[in-house]
Amino acid sequence: MEVASYLIDKSSSITVIGSSDLPYQNTLGREIGKFTLTVKRNVKFYMNDNVTEVKGVDGKVKEVVLKSGKVIPADVLIVGVGIFPNSQFLQGSKITMDSKHFVIVDKYMRTNVPDVFCAGDLATFPLAMAKNRLVNIGHWQMAQAHGRIVALNMINKATELNSVPFYWTVLLGKTIRYAGYGEGYTEIVMKGKFEDRKFLALYIKDDEVIAAAGLNYDPAVSAVAERLVTGNVITKAEAQYVQSVCFPLLTVVLRTPDAVSPSPPDRSDDLSWLQLS
Repeated sequence: MEVASYLIDKSSSITVIGSSDLPYQNTLGREIGKFTLTVKRNVKFYMNDNVTEVKGVDGKVKEVVLKSGKVIPADVLIVGVGIFPNSQFLQGSKITMDSKHFVIVDKYMRTNVPDVFCAGDLATFPLAMAKNRLVNIGHWQMAQAHGRIVALNMINKATELNSVPFYWTVLLGKTIRYAGYGEGYTEIVMKGKFEDRKFLALYIKDDEVIAAAGLNYDPAVSAVAERLVTGNVITKAEAQYVQSVCFPLLTVVLRTPDAVSPSPPDRSDDLSWLQLS
């Protein structure tokens, strides 16, 4: 998708082919995936499909044949096939790896072998904000945080990893910022509207905000990240209060059992952590 965004103004047409139902389905969720399909410009989407054949003439690509039978003219083909860890050289060693062959480390980025550390895309590590669940996150921001923690612990300055995943992506000419770890979210509390190209999505799991994504709502996502990195919980009630009371862009009214407007949820800082433009 990032490549497609870059090429929007440099080509006459762009076709995106994906095996999932929606773009960004596994990273930003179905809601933002659906929004992506509406940001057309000169991009066509063929989702839930696969390439079965590439046809060319004189060594140059000319057509792409899909599993669905569609044939798409093409001058340039860019293929994204996913990644797997380059850890074959560690097989047979004493270093513990998970079932996908990522190296398992503790909160100090230490492997199970004394004085051997691992950082970056190869590491599976306990994410503090996800209750120390072991995760693998392939973003440079997290790799940068890993490197700092490894260096400190190598010189016996014991320091635990405590970093909230944060990244941004260009979505067909628009920059979306994302913070947190949203896997397993069950609900989204939305501030703003997709169709207005201005929104803040707060991802909820077990009545807590576990991630946020924003478009044209700076610096809200950064504020969420700052709150999460301190270990302070953002409750679903706080998210709904932000949505419907503090900054009303949506016509949503929260009702208590006696049908009166709700009081603000208990908060230690009166939502000063969240700044919305």
